[in-house]
Amino acid sequence: MNPIKIIAIGALSVLLLNSVAYAQPAHAPAHGARENNQQNESQRTQQHESQRTRQHRSERVDLPRINERELRQLLRQDYAPRAERLPPGIQRNLERGKPLPPGIAKRFDGQLASQLPQYPGYEWERVGADVVLIEAATRIVVDVINDALR
Repeated sequence: MNPIKIIAIGALSVLLLNSVAYAQPAHAPAHGARENNQQNESQRTQQHESQRTRQHRSERVDLPRINERELRQLLRQDYAPRAERLPPGIQRNLERGKPLPPGIAKRFDGQLASQLPQYPGYEWERVGADVVLIEAATRIVVDVINDALR
């Protein structure tokens, strides 16, 4: 191969590689577009939140209605297992609309489980001295009956 061709090819490849190194990556916004991109992201976030709020409101309509007084009587009659309260840090994590913290809930056993009100798609669990109704598929807390097992 001719030495002039080798030098020409080498110089051309250096120029191409050099221009590629200075090119803007595909994931970075163009110069001056960062502010616009942040505004678009903010708008998308607000739209997503409003959709979640609307969806959450529509889900509330289908939630089961619980007669807390009758449930407490049932738990006292059937000698449900007694328990102590949760530590305050864990207790704060146990509220409606939030996922049930993993590893702290226990299911009711035997005859008591069959006597608790049944709602399709929901389960009763006990968490410390509290009784919790959760959505079975998502493990989201629907209702909390505080100190029902004390």
